[in-house]
Amino acid sequence: MKNLFKIMTTGFLVAGSLSVITSALIAQELPAQGPIPFSVYDKNNDGFLSTKEFYDVREKRMKEKVAAGMPIKNAENTPEFSFFDANGDGKLSQTELNRGQNTQMMNNKGNKGMSQQANMPMFENFDANGDGVITPEELDKVRAQRMEEKANEGKMMKNAGNQPAFSDMDTNNDGAINKDEFLLNQKKMK
Repeated sequence: MKNLFKIMTTGFLVAGSLSVITSALIAQELPAQGPIPFSVYDKNNDGFLSTKEFYDVREKRMKEKVAAGMPIKNAENTPEFSFFDANGDGKLSQTELNRGQNTQMMNNKGNKGMSQQANMPMFENFDANGDGVITPEELDKVRAQRMEEKANEGKMMKNAGNQPAFSDMDTNNDGAINKDEFLLNQKKMK
């Protein structure tokens, strides 16, 4: 009987723990604030977002905020699907979503860290030869130039020591940073 009690107690503890872990994972899936990751929108995992996927996730987040009693800032300024759909094909790629989210955050006057975002360089600033990727040499050269420019202006580059390593930005480990990788890193830095 004692063994049966121990087994049942252990089973309840494990089930309870799994429930807490599962709830935490589900809660992480849709962030309460900040940009929503592409993977959360792309419910069918086809690599593109339909208007339905886009608006369904957006609506779900709004409902969760209302249910939690959270303030909904700038709801009236929330851009439509067409704002993100740069090529007008009726679906969003990860690049289109990332570009749109970065633009939206920079335009959002209520966003903290606006001065930092305004000073963040664009992909084209680093891609010196215009080949569509950033090499380690290009990254190092532009970073050094930016630091020198700031020093000549008598300004400090905030968080210069916290800049990610090239290998951290090159998420697919191909030896170059493409535009998607760059935009994802910019989003993390904000």
